[in-house]
Amino acid sequence: MKSKINENGYLEDTDGNEAPMEFMQHLAEDALKLDGLNDAIIGITPQGYIIYGYEKILDVFCKDHKMERMEAVEFTDFNVLGLEGNGNWIIMYERERFV
Repeated sequence: MKSKINENGYLEDTDGNEAPMEFMQHLAEDALKLDGLNDAIIGITPQGYIIYGYEKILDVFCKDHKMERMEAVEFTDFNVLGLEGNGNWIIMYERERFV
């Protein structure tokens, strides 16, 4: 991943996609970042891949894109989960979802 620090203090790759600066030294070379979902990042794997929280992704779409919760679920399930990151990012479901 070719990257640099931009004027906002974020890691930016050659396509202008930003990731929080604190991840820079920990990201794998083939790590991918989902555009516009920095607020949904909950961590990074030991292998250097970004972990997104499913509920946090929904929160971003509800807040930033003014979606209703069910609309955000449908959008996320089709447009985000459907991307199949091939292990280059992780989307984690919170335990409460299954209990």
